[in-house]
Amino acid sequence: MPKEYVKKEGGHRKIGRRRRGEQKEELRLLILQTASQMFLELGYKDFSMRKLAERIGYSAATLYLYYRNKDDLLFTVVDDAFVRFQRQLTSAAESSDDPWERLDRLGEAYVLFGLNNPVYYQLMFMWRIDYLLESRHEEEVPRIHAFQVLVDTVRYAIDQGAMQPGDPKDYSDILWAVMHGIVVLAIQIPMFDEDRTMKLTAHAKQMIYKAFHQ
Repeated sequence: MPKEYVKKEGGHRKIGRRRRGEQKEELRLLILQTASQMFLELGYKDFSMRKLAERIGYSAATLYLYYRNKDDLLFTVVDDAFVRFQRQLTSAAESSDDPWERLDRLGEAYVLFGLNNPVYYQLMFMWRIDYLLESRHEEEVPRIHAFQVLVDTVRYAIDQGAMQPGDPKDYSDILWAVMHGIVVLAIQIPMFDEDRTMKLTAHAKQMIYKAFHQ
């Protein structure tokens, strides 16, 4: 067999494997996105892998190739969202050396993530949190890393003398409560449209600056 033919066939196999890999990733994302919506629609008790399979047009057996059960799927949905959340917060915090600019950009990134991903945000922070935490209390889950980005950013501001001395975790809890409150208002109350939400965010940042500025 000519060498040229062998090389060509090998190239086709690589392309085939790459395409299969892309198809698997596309299906994985479809499963996660659809499951997220269905968990909110149906609740944990009424959600089932069979109903999910019917919604996306695949067999339940196919879903079990990706996830062991609905608990595994729920944890994956939430963990995947927290990983993306953490990346956005980290990118925002690392985009400036100025302590208050870091906090400013991190706050905007937090609020925008919630506005752009309301379904995921509700699963992450507003839906069955007791169950998610109790079921994985011994594991180091992605949500811890996401919160640590905020703590580290606050600690940096304190160390730089830009923020009043204090416990970074206590300050982070306050900032988290403010940002979370803004997102919840935007998600659940129709009158908080994007314009009003961003104005609220700007006012909140001004108040935080006045309260904590050194």
